[in-house]
Amino acid sequence: MIADHFIRASSRNLLRPAQPYSSEPSFTVTKFSGLFLLPLFLIIASFPAYAEKISYADLEDGDIITVTLDQLLPTQAVISYDKEYAHLYRYNKSKKNIYHALCKLNGGGKVKKWDENSSPTDIESYSCTKKLGSQTHDLASVVVGPDNGLLYLTTQHHILSSFWDMPNGGTSVPIRLKVTFNLLGSGDDFWPEMRNDNAVWLYNQKGKKISPSDLPDFIGLKQLKEDKYLSLAYFLQGISYDLPQNNTDPNTKEPYSRVPYLALQWSLVLREKMTVDDINFNNRDEYAAALAEAATVMVDMASNEKVGKTNLPAIAMGKFSEVDSKALEAMLTSHNSEWYYATEYRINKKKKATPKKLLEEQEKTLKGTESQSEKEKQAKE
Repeated sequence: MIADHFIRASSRNLLRPAQPYSSEPSFTVTKFSGLFLLPLFLIIASFPAYAEKISYADLEDGDIITVTLDQLLPTQAVISYDKEYAHLYRYNKSKKNIYHALCKLNGGGKVKKWDENSSPTDIESYSCTKKLGSQTHDLASVVVGPDNGLLYLTTQHHILSSFWDMPNGGTSVPIRLKVTFNLLGSGDDFWPEMRNDNAVWLYNQKGKKISPSDLPDFIGLKQLKEDKYLSLAYFLQGISYDLPQNNTDPNTKEPYSRVPYLALQWSLVLREKMTVDDINFNNRDEYAAALAEAATVMVDMASNEKVGKTNLPAIAMGKFSEVDSKALEAMLTSHNSEWYYATEYRINKKKKATPKKLLEEQEKTLKGTESQSEKEKQAKE
């Protein structure tokens, strides 16, 4: 299975132009402590600090590397399409939002300067308020290994996929990332170690267990599958549950521990306790009803009931004792909520994919139904 991923990564690298001074896929690593005395050809003047091209074996935990999106291998097979749709809607609303997102995910704060000639694939065509890579808490993370050329993305699959799928985005968008572990040469121990570190999610869009060889080749909507239960869990954070670390354990008086893949764990619970098979997510009323049901499912769980594939009780997974109905209503009624952005993008996407004649027929049917309902209402009065 490791060999399969290595072959896929190698074939992708063959599609890119050969890079000078290196037989490996090209990347740079940025160091923010000390100065490097390097030959002139190793210095990349546009980077926020001196940058040195090195081998994968030399990467250390905490190093910041710059690669293109096509060099990243996902560590999960699913995403919430609606979470990505919210990003894409924001990009369509204003191009400036594209560069805000790029600056933030590149560790550069907010966008400082851009224009109509700026491009997501050209990191020199826009500027940010901070040095790129300096805001390390905003960077996505990767694990290196087990062979040269393999970089496994462990965070930020949704927004990086939006960079892949957005207009003028794609495979060659450069992104800065933080190395969390270098497992180069780990061989057969690679995947057991990834599982032990909770750095991989091996379940598909049906909630079924998969093997590492089943993971997609790339990020983006064409490769990662849609998990609608994950969308429900994503939007309900702050409504029926919260980040565990934001709550205090009454026994220890200490914050609960952070839980990897928190929303994905909750999505498994929702999959067990409700169904979305007959729900039209392009219909806001149906979608809102599904969210209300899912929120109730969560808060009605016993505090000691285990969540997903964890051994943790619901209370340690951030479960609320009751639904925050005000927060739910605000999300469903505001035109500036992530949910509204996602559904607006979803509805517009559906309209573009539907023939005009069919849309007109659907509109006539809807008007006829509304007219009949009004007549029945008046007759009762």
